[in-house]
Amino acid sequence: MNPARLKEALSFIERETHLRTKSYRMLSDGVQGEFLQAFSLMVRPEAVLEIGTFTGYATLCLYRGLRENGVLDTIEIDDELTDIYTRAFSIAGADRIYPHLQDAAVLIPKLDRLYDIVYIDADKRLYPVYYDMVFDKVRSGGYILADNVLWSGKTAPDAHSGDRQTTAIMEFNKKTASDPRVERLVLPIRDGLALIHKKIG
Repeated sequence: MNPARLKEALSFIERETHLRTKSYRMLSDGVQGEFLQAFSLMVRPEAVLEIGTFTGYATLCLYRGLRENGVLDTIEIDDELTDIYTRAFSIAGADRIYPHLQDAAVLIPKLDRLYDIVYIDADKRLYPVYYDMVFDKVRSGGYILADNVLWSGKTAPDAHSGDRQTTAIMEFNKKTASDPRVERLVLPIRDGLALIHKKIG
């Protein structure tokens, strides 16, 4: 991938997201984007699955490290912003991204690939469900990344928020921390990024 074209595409996404949406805080920032690019370049995945496209910023960052014939499937249920990420993917020359406008919980069981990286950044209430659904679709030795696991501090032990999103993220954090099939690290990047390694064997 041409770094200059990628930079142009990411700038386009930032500008359009701020101009056209009220949810621009959902956009991955530069620090997180740089991490996702670096991580993808280190792993060199053949296949990536993203749950929650939004306007495509993280999508392109994860795309950067794809192998020559690699593919990236990205799932988004909201069809209002498709023109932003479609245009951005074109600017970047990212022609091996396959967007799916569907409910992730319906689509995931139908996917027939094994993925090296799965990135979860969608409905927080469904994080535990997504984890269970994708686990067997992650290659042995592969990774699951999950955004927003610190949830503005509301997942801290002494926090007292009982809303459904916080409760689900806390369940996800507990589930992944106690799962003997994985090794997990929470990085204090932006709103907390869980890096979950599926053990080999």
